[in-house]
Amino acid sequence: MKVDPHKLGLAGGLTSAIFFTGCSVLMQFWPAKIIEMSAALFHLSSFGPLIEYFNLSPQIFVSGLIQSAVYSYIYFYVLGYILNRVHKR
Repeated sequence: MKVDPHKLGLAGGLTSAIFFTGCSVLMQFWPAKIIEMSAALFHLSSFGPLIEYFNLSPQIFVSGLIQSAVYSYIYFYVLGYILNRVHKR
């Protein structure tokens, strides 16, 4: 089965953008709980002194959204390319 790397990249980038937006919305409503959950993802008891740097301005949101989508696109594009190369053999 051949995978179109571009379509896979777009699907991955769009999915990442949707999840990033969802997480940002949750951060707006429940910042303390989301920061606590994020620390647990990194096997930390808390973010402690870094907590003051967790703010969500419109500029940070847009920057993070673009980065998340672009990095995910690249990751999934490369994944699709590798899958096609492996499948040929």
